[in-house]
Amino acid sequence: MLEFITVYNLNDAFYVSKVLVNPNHISVVKDCEEYNTYLVEGKMNLDFDKGVRFSEITMSGHAGFQNYIVVGSPKTIMEKLQRNPRRLLRD
Repeated sequence: MLEFITVYNLNDAFYVSKVLVNPNHISVVKDCEEYNTYLVEGKMNLDFDKGVRFSEITMSGHAGFQNYIVVGSPKTIMEKLQRNPRRLLRD
């Protein structure tokens, strides 16, 4: 299990929490330009450095797909997963 810091928006206020995910269920990791723009424009009520990047992780499971916005660039997330290309092709 991997722990990520998630960010979510509720009624124009941003909140932070933690989530534990099974890395075998992560199917997509991509840059979240929307949240990156919110941070740079100062629209987030969170005290993050302007250099922080956000990624969207899509999890696949028995109930379908679930998305999380997490702190970290896609490259950082993939390094955390420590997957090699051969394993990605088998998943």
